[in-house]
Amino acid sequence: MVRDKKEEKNIHILRPLYVPVSNAIRRTFGTRGYVFAICKFLRRLPEMYFRNYINSYRSPYGYKSIDEERHKVINMQVHVLGDNNKGKVIMLLENQSHHAGFCAIWVYILNRLSFSDKMGFYHVIDWEESEFYQEDHPIHGSTSIFEYYFEQPSGISLADARKSNFVVYDWNSPEYGYNDAFHVGDNNDYRFTDKDVEQFAKIQRKYIHLHKEIELSIKDQVEKLFQGKTNVIGVHARGADTKIGYKGHPTIVTSEDYINETEKMVKKFKADMIFLATDDQVMLDQFKNAFGNRLVYYEDVIRSTSTIMNCFIEEKRENHHYLLGLEIIRDVYTLAACRGFVCGMSYVGFIVQIIKKANEECFDDFIRISKGINMDGLDLNKSTVRKKIGNDWKKELKQKGRI
Repeated sequence: MVRDKKEEKNIHILRPLYVPVSNAIRRTFGTRGYVFAICKFLRRLPEMYFRNYINSYRSPYGYKSIDEERHKVINMQVHVLGDNNKGKVIMLLENQSHHAGFCAIWVYILNRLSFSDKMGFYHVIDWEESEFYQEDHPIHGSTSIFEYYFEQPSGISLADARKSNFVVYDWNSPEYGYNDAFHVGDNNDYRFTDKDVEQFAKIQRKYIHLHKEIELSIKDQVEKLFQGKTNVIGVHARGADTKIGYKGHPTIVTSEDYINETEKMVKKFKADMIFLATDDQVMLDQFKNAFGNRLVYYEDVIRSTSTIMNCFIEEKRENHHYLLGLEIIRDVYTLAACRGFVCGMSYVGFIVQIIKKANEECFDDFIRISKGINMDGLDLNKSTVRKKIGNDWKKELKQKGRI
């Protein structure tokens, strides 16, 4: 959605005051009660669009009798943006992820597509902002991060969607199916079920398609890496900033934990190779010591040697931010090509499961190492915490000459 420049300026001016107050309210009262609702109402009240919405508000749910049968009705705001695609309901997602991880956004998109699939809508996705994966120039002719890598799910371009006759903007709200399935950021975060994997695998298979040149390139790289072998165990081992121990995030899984579980699976299947996807150089070195020349990995990946997130490191290479996303995609498809899979609790692991299932395959063995969720630690919901971590990382990178 296009904002008024004056309104945008006011938001930026008030942001340093609003964000910490908002986070304090979230922590104290939660996000489902009266206090949070009132605060959100007051914040949005200066916006003319919001006032018009309130003035014309109808309950999102209702019922209508058709042929003496009672049918549930969902009321949605419709936007007429042009004359294109008459007769089609376009659901337009404009996602601004800021500091969210690539696979967390991937899961979020699958959740939104689940709703539009159920409703028969034509979903069009614009992932328009990220501090990690966004370039300052078009990639494959697009400024949308989603379109850097993927085809549009419905075959309708963003430009076409924004000139369409019947557009519903995709909001994170219950009436738009946001609570119908697992979604990032809710109190069930990191609690994926087999049902979630099954549901999202169907959506992945139906709607999420890589650009053909990317798909073929990844397939070629996997074949070269595996050297024709199929008895390969895949391991996704998060390190780097997970060692900090964030509140509400999975408890730290050590390299010893990963190696022990991998050794068991390798022994069970007499595996020829172990493929390791990791963001941590120390983790990689320890796997090399444990498995020697049976270990394979992609050498062009940027890995951290401390607690700095690898995607926070600004490497001097062409299309660096685009490549960060591409390397994650390559990792998950390579892991999904393995016979067995060892991982911790992360969205990368979830996406690997989904892709494997979407390919109508199953792992011969699957181990997710989980030590629970941290109840204490640094709280990334606090803007001051995120800012301090970022400043500390920048200082460390500057000392190492990598910024």
